[in-house]
Amino acid sequence: MKKILLEYSYKHNLSHIPSALSMIDYVDYLFTNNLVTPTDFIVLGKPFGSQTYYLVWKKLGYLDDIENLSAGVKHDEIKFVDYSEETIGNALGVAAGIAMTTSKLVWVNLSDAALQMGNTLEAIQFIGHHNLKNILVTIDYNGAQVLGKTADILPVDPIINLFKGYRWAVYDTLTNFVIEDCPKVFVLKTTKGGGIPTIEKDTKLWHYKKIKNIEELQSLVAELPDI
Repeated sequence: MKKILLEYSYKHNLSHIPSALSMIDYVDYLFTNNLVTPTDFIVLGKPFGSQTYYLVWKKLGYLDDIENLSAGVKHDEIKFVDYSEETIGNALGVAAGIAMTTSKLVWVNLSDAALQMGNTLEAIQFIGHHNLKNILVTIDYNGAQVLGKTADILPVDPIINLFKGYRWAVYDTLTNFVIEDCPKVFVLKTTKGGGIPTIEKDTKLWHYKKIKNIEELQSLVAELPDI
């Protein structure tokens, strides 16, 4: 799907390509295997890189009435997206409020940078303390953000221990998913740029960069590994 993602990004003049590439595999896995469905509550704490959401949901037939999304998903664009933030830090708290009103699954997708935010840390504690077991969080841990490497700006590895300390089940892969009677978080080590060396080596440049012409598109596509 990464080739399709590049082509779609070029066609619609979209940025945030590295972020979209880093999460497309696991978002595709979640929805293709029905671990998350449109009947669940969907909270997007990582709205940018919307190419990923659009292409996965379009492939599965969820967006037959929508041609394309904006650069960042907004929750009034798609009827089954319950919340999508335009700044980072509030999504997990919103998900906690939703989870307290329902027994349905509440899926939250976050960037690793979201773990730098005070509101996110409070939500981790609140959810664990109240054992909101219908919350499932995925973290796109690609180690980079707009200003550089996450570890250089503000390391977030200690936050994993915060999850554990507040009695969350913590996983590092979706394939070892076991239903547990507590909130669940998947810390997914991904690569910003998702296997395309030109983008991987300068994610800061590519954070907002768009594919400028067909020649650049073809060059990026040629870098994808043959699978």
